[in-house]
Amino acid sequence: MSTQTQRSRSLCRAAPDTRQCREWLQAAGLRFSMPRLKVVEALYGADDEQGISSRDLHRQLSEAGEPLSLVSVRQVLRRMEEHGMVQATGRSRYRLTAPDQCPRSNSAA
Repeated sequence: MSTQTQRSRSLCRAAPDTRQCREWLQAAGLRFSMPRLKVVEALYGADDEQGISSRDLHRQLSEAGEPLSLVSVRQVLRRMEEHGMVQATGRSRYRLTAPDQCPRSNSAA
C-alpha cells in the first residue's frame, strides 16, 4: 500500500461524500467551504472518542497536503461548535456531533 493511500485512509476513514457534508453544514446553518469540508472529513475519520485536539487535527491535515493554518482550523472548529456540529470534549479537544443530532435550521424545512 502506498504512503499516499495510507495518509488518505488515516485522514478520512469512510468519510461522507461532499454532498452529505454540504447537507450537514446547511442543516447546521453553515455555508459550505473547502476548509469546513476538510475539517468534517478529518473529524469523521478520527477514532478517538475523547476527541482530537486542534493541533493534532491541523497536523493531520498538513500531512495530507491540506493548506490550512492552525488559526483557520481553530476558527472552523469554533464556528462549527457554535452551530452544534462539533462538540468540545475537553481541553481544546473536539469531535463531530452525529449527523442525526445536528440541529436543523428553520429554513431547512
